[in-house]
Amino acid sequence: KIKLNGIVDYSSTKGIGKNIGNNVRDVGAISLLLNHKVSHYFQYDLSFRKEATNTYESPLLMAFGSNFNVNSNYKIKLNLSKNFRIPTFNDLYWVGSGNSNLKPESAIQSEIGHELTFKNIEIKITSYYNSISNLIRWIPKNSVWKPENVDNVTSYGNEILANYKMQISKHSFQVNSSYAYTISENEKTSKQLTYVPFHKFTAGFAYNFKKLSFNYQYLFNGFVYTQSDHEAFIKSYNVSNVGLVYDFGKENKYKLGFQTQNLFNENYQSVGYRPLPGRNYLVNLTLNL
Repeated sequence: KIKLNGIVDYSSTKGIGKNIGNNVRDVGAISLLLNHKVSHYFQYDLSFRKEATNTYESPLLMAFGSNFNVNSNYKIKLNLSKNFRIPTFNDLYWVGSGNSNLKPESAIQSEIGHELTFKNIEIKITSYYNSISNLIRWIPKNSVWKPENVDNVTSYGNEILANYKMQISKHSFQVNSSYAYTISENEKTSKQLTYVPFHKFTAGFAYNFKKLSFNYQYLFNGFVYTQSDHEAFIKSYNVSNVGLVYDFGKENKYKLGFQTQNLFNENYQSVGYRPLPGRNYLVNLTLNL
């Protein structure tokens, strides 16, 4: 019922290119992982990891996760962790965009999740709280995206996922949806980070009959600030896509699809001053040989 693993790993990464220069990074690490299945209803995982690199000093990383099966329909999950992320080569060296002065990102993360299953319905509810230091974010600056550190960020919120499936003879139906409420604030200014919506909702519907399938997708994205001082923002938008696919083969080898994107011709932007297409059409042919 108890499993203990020790891992020693080493990696050497060399990046060569006209856009990132000539750079080398060596990383060595020691990890210890413990899994304990206490009973059919409860188990937990505990891990420790220490890295050593030639570029950054890494702290001792820890993680704890647990699953509690209350009954056959209800499960509770708990996760706590201390994380560390060093900038990638693109973050640091990409010509014209990279920032060689970036600091590593560290975080304390926690979440609790609930999973409920009733016949054809599955619901997942997750609440989380994260405290992040030196968050690395790529943000648009004039016509170029650049990475930067945000000193200290507090991020918390809730996510809800729901899925429903039904089969009637040769007809199958699937409905799914998700909703996220997100607060992601710069602790110094108590302001929401740019391009992080408070509210986001998605939904989808799919219908299949023999070789014919139909799908509908919907997205609501709440308004987002485009400047850290909140002097400018992009309004919320609703976008819908609808598609039809027919399979000409016997084993899903030849599929012809037609999709209408931005069905209701919404005038919207996801990045400031970069309008996205209105209603447009997509035809695709998929061959699996």
